[in-house]
Amino acid sequence: MLIKKNKIPVKQIILIGFLPSFLKKIVYRIKGYKIGKNVSFGMGSVVIGKNVVIGDNSSFGLISVVRAKSVNIGRFVKVGALTMIDTGVLDIGDDSRINEKVIVGGTSTPESMLKVGKRVIIMEYSYINTTKPIIIGDDSGIGGHCLLFTHGSWLSQLDGFPVSFAPITIGNNVWLPWRVFVMPGVEIGNQVVVGANSLISKNVPSNVLIAGSPAKIIATDYPKSISDEKKDLIFSNILSEFCDHLAYNDFNVVVDKVGINTMYTVSKGKSLSQLFISKNGQLPSFVNSNNILIMYSETNITKNISMCVDLLNKQRIGKSDVGEEFLKFISRYGIRFNRID
Repeated sequence: MLIKKNKIPVKQIILIGFLPSFLKKIVYRIKGYKIGKNVSFGMGSVVIGKNVVIGDNSSFGLISVVRAKSVNIGRFVKVGALTMIDTGVLDIGDDSRINEKVIVGGTSTPESMLKVGKRVIIMEYSYINTTKPIIIGDDSGIGGHCLLFTHGSWLSQLDGFPVSFAPITIGNNVWLPWRVFVMPGVEIGNQVVVGANSLISKNVPSNVLIAGSPAKIIATDYPKSISDEKKDLIFSNILSEFCDHLAYNDFNVVVDKVGINTMYTVSKGKSLSQLFISKNGQLPSFVNSNNILIMYSETNITKNISMCVDLLNKQRIGKSDVGEEFLKFISRYGIRFNRID
C-alpha cells in the first residue's frame, strides 16, 4: 500500500494524549498550534493536524481524537469523551458541541470536510461520513443515532449497480431528531424540522416539517408565527420554571416588580446575584460580576453591565454565574444567542 494511516492514532495517544492538560498545551504550541485561553484537554485526548487553531474556553473529553489537515475550532466548543473525528478539513463555530461517542470520518478524499456553524449540537452515537463535504448551518441540531452519508457504494458500478458520491448541506435552524438518515447529495433548507426515524433522500426546501421513510413534506410555511402576547406568556412561563429550577437546587429566589420590569434576586449562602428583565429599555443601577440584564425591548445592548442578553436580536455580551445558568436553562427551549464580545 502506498498510503498508510492508522485508524486510531495509538502513538500520539500514548506519547501526548496522557499528558496533563497544561503540558499538552505546551507541546501543541511548540508544534505551532494556536491555542486560546482556558482550553482544556481530557486524559487521552489528542488533536492532530498541520494547521490547528483552537479558540478560548474550548474543551476535549476523555480519549477524544480530532485529526484533520486543517483544524479550526471556535470559542466555547465542546468535544465529548470517546468521540473520533478524522477528516480533511474541520471547522467548528463558537458554542457548538459534539457529544460523546460521535464518529466523523469514512473514506478519505481531497474534498473531505466537516464545517459546523455556531451553536450547533451533534448528539451521541451519530455517524457523520465526510467522504465529501458536509456543511451544517448555525443553530442546527443533529440528534443521537443519526447517520449522514456522503457516499453510497459497495457493489460494482461496472455491473450496473448504483454508486453515489455527493456532499450534504444542512441550513440554519434545522432539527434532525434521533435516528434520521440523510443520503448523499441532499440539501436541506433553513427552518426545517424532521420527524424521528426519517430517511431523507431528496432536497428539502426551507420552512417545512417533513417526516417518513422516505421523508415527505407534511407542513409548509413552518413554523407558524405567534403573537407578541403569546411570546410574553411563553417567556413568563420559562422564567417561572427557571425559578423552580433554582429552588430545586437550593437557591433562594426573590421576585420584585419595578414598574413593568422585574428583578430576580438569587442567593445561596453568602453569594447573591440579580437578574433584571427590562421591557422598556430601563437600565438597573447595579453593576457587578454576578448580575445579568435581560433586554426585552428595542434598546441597544449595553456594555455597562457584567452580562447583557438581547432577546429580540438574540445577542449576548459578557458573562456571570446566574447569566450562564439562565442561558443554559433556556437553551432547553431552543433559545440561543450570538456572542458579540
